[in-house]
Amino acid sequence: MTKSELKYLATLSLKKARRAERKFVLEGWRGLHEAVHSSFVIEYVAVVPEQRENPEHRSLLRLIREKKIPIKEISHRELQKVSDTVHAQGVVALVHQCTWTLEDVPLDGHVIVVALDGISDPGNLGSIIRTADWFGASAVLLGEGCVELHNEKVIRSTAGSIFHLPIVEKVNLVDAASKLRRKGFSISSLSADGQQAIHEVEFTQKQLFVVGSEAHGIGAPLRSESDHILKIPRFGAAESLNVVVACGIVLAQVRWNMERSLSGRGD
Repeated sequence: MTKSELKYLATLSLKKARRAERKFVLEGWRGLHEAVHSSFVIEYVAVVPEQRENPEHRSLLRLIREKKIPIKEISHRELQKVSDTVHAQGVVALVHQCTWTLEDVPLDGHVIVVALDGISDPGNLGSIIRTADWFGASAVLLGEGCVELHNEKVIRSTAGSIFHLPIVEKVNLVDAASKLRRKGFSISSLSADGQQAIHEVEFTQKQLFVVGSEAHGIGAPLRSESDHILKIPRFGAAESLNVVVACGIVLAQVRWNMERSLSGRGD
């Protein structure tokens, strides 16, 4: 790689540069596999020489060539200058960001949309996106106060799920909730002081599921827009649940209810 290319990749560690260029650096083979099989535009892939001969990666590299994505050579020393991880996997890619809007979200049938209010920790945001993907959410909406989607740690924590579903940034969640309600959605927010336990609600309709930060919870305007303020029953002495764990528990309940409804099973 040229010095100018390395310098450019290094600048993308800054949020300001990522937003101006609408690009981000992707690290690791797992994420690259998902990116190559997605609609995202990959400008080029840079690989350390020995990894190009690794049998584990030959089929992916072949597919990259078939897609006519340039493959460049990068040394370990050069990789360290642009990598955010301590133990880099020997590959990075320059990827164009995708811009989604609420209008891009598929809303037909039984649908789960996850809305995040003030999730500021990159690892938590990435893991929630991964969890939403696991349970078949149709989209994730990022409200005010959420960490930037293309932060390196967010990208890494999604484990490739960023390439699987629409993620809409800078959303006015109150407006979005109102719009989705008009399209038949029920609005459920998760809070430690919730009035209903998650097993007391039948999630059989289109669902907008709102999660707030551990520190501040969900804002008052969004709470007032909600049909249900939900809680996860506590059986032990822990003060709280990590927001990712809480999100996974509720999404499992929501998806189970929906699948039971679709299959026609009763209680």
